[in-house]
Amino acid sequence: MGHGSARCLILVCVLQLLLLGVSAAPLTSSLNPLGDFDRMDSALEDELNSVSDDTVLSVIFQLNSKVTPSDIEHFESLGAAVLGDAPLIDGGLIEAKASDIRVISHWERIEYLELNRELEFFYLPPEFGGEPITEPGILMHETTHVVNATTSWHRAIINTDGTVAYDTDLAFTEWDGDGTAIVDLDTGVDAGHPDYDYLQPWSGEKTLYSAKWDGVWTETRNSDTSSGHGTHVGGTIAGNGDASAGRRAGVAKGGQLVALGTGDGASIFAAEQGLEWTYQHSIPGQNEYHIRVVSNSWGTDGDYDPNGAVAQLTEMLTFDHGVAVIFAASNSGGNGGECGGGLKTNVYANTPSAISVAALTHDGTAVTSFSSRGCMNQMHTWPDVGAPGRDIWATAPRGTAIDASTKLQGDLYYMSISGTSMATPHVGGIAGLLLNAAPSLGVADYHRDDHDEGSSLVGGEGTAAYGQFEDWDTANFSRVHELELILELTAQYEGMSNSCESGNDDDACNDIPAECYRSSTGQCHDWRVGHGLTNTDKAVALARTLQLMRDPNVDGIVDHPEYTVWDAFEIYTSLMTVETIPVDTDRVRHSWKGDWNHFNNGASGAVYYTEDSHYVWIPNGTNNLMAYFTPTEVDLETAQIGSLQMEIDLAEDGSNDAQGAGTRVSDTWIYDLDVGPEHWNTWAHFDITGQAASFLGVFEDPEFFEASIPYTVDVALTLDLSSPVDITIPQRPDFYSDLDPTTPSDAWDESYSGQLTFTREAYNQSALLMEIQPMISDDGDSSGFFSDLSQLFSEHTGFVVFSMLVFLLCGLGLGFTLYKMNPVRSDKEEILDATLE
Repeated sequence: MGHGSARCLILVCVLQLLLLGVSAAPLTSSLNPLGDFDRMDSALEDELNSVSDDTVLSVIFQLNSKVTPSDIEHFESLGAAVLGDAPLIDGGLIEAKASDIRVISHWERIEYLELNRELEFFYLPPEFGGEPITEPGILMHETTHVVNATTSWHRAIINTDGTVAYDTDLAFTEWDGDGTAIVDLDTGVDAGHPDYDYLQPWSGEKTLYSAKWDGVWTETRNSDTSSGHGTHVGGTIAGNGDASAGRRAGVAKGGQLVALGTGDGASIFAAEQGLEWTYQHSIPGQNEYHIRVVSNSWGTDGDYDPNGAVAQLTEMLTFDHGVAVIFAASNSGGNGGECGGGLKTNVYANTPSAISVAALTHDGTAVTSFSSRGCMNQMHTWPDVGAPGRDIWATAPRGTAIDASTKLQGDLYYMSISGTSMATPHVGGIAGLLLNAAPSLGVADYHRDDHDEGSSLVGGEGTAAYGQFEDWDTANFSRVHELELILELTAQYEGMSNSCESGNDDDACNDIPAECYRSSTGQCHDWRVGHGLTNTDKAVALARTLQLMRDPNVDGIVDHPEYTVWDAFEIYTSLMTVETIPVDTDRVRHSWKGDWNHFNNGASGAVYYTEDSHYVWIPNGTNNLMAYFTPTEVDLETAQIGSLQMEIDLAEDGSNDAQGAGTRVSDTWIYDLDVGPEHWNTWAHFDITGQAASFLGVFEDPEFFEASIPYTVDVALTLDLSSPVDITIPQRPDFYSDLDPTTPSDAWDESYSGQLTFTREAYNQSALLMEIQPMISDDGDSSGFFSDLSQLFSEHTGFVVFSMLVFLLCGLGLGFTLYKMNPVRSDKEEILDATLE
């Protein structure tokens, strides 16, 4: 009996073990010892397949909910060190052996794992055709002309009531980006450069904040200590051009800049932290500095990864805060046939909500040889727009890798380099201008084009076979920023199909048909140049039109959010007019500021030379020029002292007309020059010369240590108005200049009123308001009688008013007739007193 019981007990145990083994077998077989690749990006999967188990990897993790202290402990128990926190994506950064990463990937809390790779910055090294040019004639101000930023700056603004918009100094108001902050997320900037005007954090007029990532964001004036890439990019976005007397100002010349340096050996996680910083500082209602744009000239090639940290933050910035996120398309060239795993475009630029920028030649007429082509059968990999990216002159850093490679260019303040990195900040600056003019811009009712499901626009049926997204046309992730849609609708494509710079032997550049491929915008679109060259002037006009439709009384409150970019597109050209503007004055002025240093002292025999010439247009009727030149020649903080003079060459005949004409009053030199008919309709050339020394500058800034003397110049021209004078200002291809009305001279007489006019292009908001039609509901008769009456009144105002007067008179006549016919009427009615009972 005992032996039988024992045998039964053993049998039961064996059966239980067998049952346990059977039940556990599926679980064991489902755990891939190589890791759960469904929770990894392709780069991490490739890395795990190529390294030993003991190799330590840096990995960005995302959990399926907020990270807790117990999660940190669990990571540590699995052999991982937690190095950083990324709260917006419920994640952070870990380091662990490859074998431990495989185990971690099976943890049920893991949402996604991503290899923390080094970033690639898209400027072109010499070995890939990026040999810096030494010809100083190709300058930044040329490409601001190419993208039509100067045309936009120059337009007068006509208010909705028909009056002209003036600044407090009586200058014509312009939309130059002032009041909108653009984040330059890159290698940082050396804000000691004169074009950045950095003071204390959040107190400067140009650079509001500069910080470098070293595990935390550390504020520092020079956040670009090793590369120099970000300093150049920032100057294109919004540099003020002070070291060149304004010649080389960026696209958003009045805008503000936030410089975030991703640090030495920058990685994806550092960039992720920069995007988190941008998100936290752009919260609607708490966005004091109006941070609305982030420009990114970095990335790596590959297809859109919706699970990636950067893609998720790009979408959060766009959809939650209305921030425009701009990425370089990459410098990998190609021919459009590289698809699948061979994609040439930047993985982050391929995020649908991001704005992808191709690099065009310096004059904007062709795609560069290096600019990445998208896969012709995957429209979401095509660039959105293009901008100049070849030979772009902008702010130069000191003591960096790029600086060392450009020394032979002969300019210590500006340098010329090429890349999609140089094209992207043009669009970053344009975005600042648009959001200055139209702060209501947000997410568009438009989905980024793609043909993953079904036929390719180029290859036809069945050719779009990878990267499937079944809900592409309806899901939120494929929507774009209104700013992107505006840029696409207004870009210049004509003449750019099959227009390629030489140097790319892979691309025959002959495969765009005569009838171009069109995106859902209705505009031409291809895998090389996107929708074409950005046109700042038209884009600002379209953006401002939409703003006025939403906020017609211009009080900053959106009254009609129902209007879309498509509605504005139908009428936006009505905003762009040419106006003749009368001004009651006999004086006009032009002012600028700069930072002089001894490298500005002329090119003759100089190893290094920075051009700082400035030009003022002399119109018909000018009889006097007064120039007020105020240099800060003594600076006690740097023990700096100098002596500067101004040269003025009327009509550019080579003479110094200011020689011996200056009078010093306190810190200001005043030059009083007679102007004759021989000087009319010519440019007056201004230059600053002198000497200076700084004894403590190296302690203040070890990079920009030389004496640098800030100055201001104010030029006033007095005109003879005995005959009418109309001023039209031409634009030099190598410079931007303007004239504005100012206070009258002592000789002003009221009889001159209306004798002086400006004829110039304008944004006429009053004319546009007449084109805006009220939004009509499509819900049957739900709009009702009063809505129909409102529409009738708006479309036929005169007829309606006349009809109402006729009806009113008829009504009065009928009432009077009835009154006369009333038989009980008494001409004198008795007034009775009321008696209280």
